[in-house]
Amino acid sequence: MTPTATAGQIAAATLDAAPARPVVTAFEGTLSVSVSTTECGLATVGPADLPLAAEGEFCLVTMAVRNTGKEPRLLDPGAQRAVDEHGRSHRVAEQAAVFVNDQDPSLLDEIPPGATRYGVVPFDVPKGVRLAAFELHKSPHSTGVRVPLP
Repeated sequence: MTPTATAGQIAAATLDAAPARPVVTAFEGTLSVSVSTTECGLATVGPADLPLAAEGEFCLVTMAVRNTGKEPRLLDPGAQRAVDEHGRSHRVAEQAAVFVNDQDPSLLDEIPPGATRYGVVPFDVPKGVRLAAFELHKSPHSTGVRVPLP
């Protein structure tokens, strides 16, 4: 049987897990991120009637993102990266991000000053890859900050 995650399951797990046990919190500009879980090995994400298949396998990084600034901020999915145990960088699976962040408000929505959004950042990685870190970037051109993954 192929592992599948529906948007509802991810959202429920995110809301339950994210505030309970953050592994580490890191800051990049006015964004802070607390990563709580990482789950790899999923073949598909999304609704059962319209699943999105991974080219390899999906790794889902569950986190809380807080805007500590005075202006609304957007977490740019295209700027975020995962780093595997061999130092290779992996881009966010942006279409999958829409499926796994279907709660309202979403991690993909603008984050008001002082607000926290809980969500999942998905990566489509080759099968068997182990992720070691998440890189939070405030913009595509920022240096970023590396957060170790559980």
